[in-house]
Amino acid sequence: MALKAIVEKLDDVNEAHRDVYREGTADEGLEGKFVLAVEGAGGYALENVEGLKSALGKERSTRERLERDVVKFKDLDPDKARQALAELEELKALDPSKEADKIANSKVEAAKAQLLEKHKGELTAKEERIGHLSRTVESLLVDQVATTALAEAKGSVKLLLPHVRAHTRVKEMDGKFTVEVVDQEGNARIADAKGTPMAIKDLIAEMKASEEFGRAFDASGQSGSGMTPGGGGKGTSAKKGSFTGSKEDRVAAISSMFPDLAKAG
Repeated sequence: MALKAIVEKLDDVNEAHRDVYREGTADEGLEGKFVLAVEGAGGYALENVEGLKSALGKERSTRERLERDVVKFKDLDPDKARQALAELEELKALDPSKEADKIANSKVEAAKAQLLEKHKGELTAKEERIGHLSRTVESLLVDQVATTALAEAKGSVKLLLPHVRAHTRVKEMDGKFTVEVVDQEGNARIADAKGTPMAIKDLIAEMKASEEFGRAFDASGQSGSGMTPGGGGKGTSAKKGSFTGSKEDRVAAISSMFPDLAKAG
């Protein structure tokens, strides 16, 4: 049988359980009654929850009202709303018959502020558009110049173009755009002691002569280190075939350089 939390008199309680009840107090509003004496543990306790339920109900009502208010004003900017209210109060305080000029000026200033804000947004959008177009033009200009130079040097555009891009930038001078070669720190590179700016052709020639990038160029008798393949460094070049081509091309190149060996074979 479950024990009641509050009883009017102990006679209503089984005699074996009367010791677990205490007298209620006036502060509790339970004077003259008996309350089950329970020691709280693990978050559970015998408490009057009417006040808590009342507070919770009020809190929920307040939250629902605030949520409705937020929905009504969700599209408003608080700062702009405060400014508009302040301007409205200022206008309401004016006497139209005496301060017509001030009212007119206030309307003009409000219209001017709206136009300036609209212009600012349009200007920002236009600047972003110009920046995007400028980057596109610069990319196309670098690609065009680099592709032409790589084709003349018989280099692989697909392999080498990204590396050329990484070492170039577009420079504007006197209203004209030119492609400038730069180092890893972004400083313009110089081609000679006279201070001549390095051109893309010079950059590609440097890459062609390097061990790392030289293999990305078609064979022209020069290896990546500038030595003649199989020629002992004398500068002679193969008249036929290609040392980087198919097996037949390589055989043709060797036969062209060593005709006596080909006859002996």
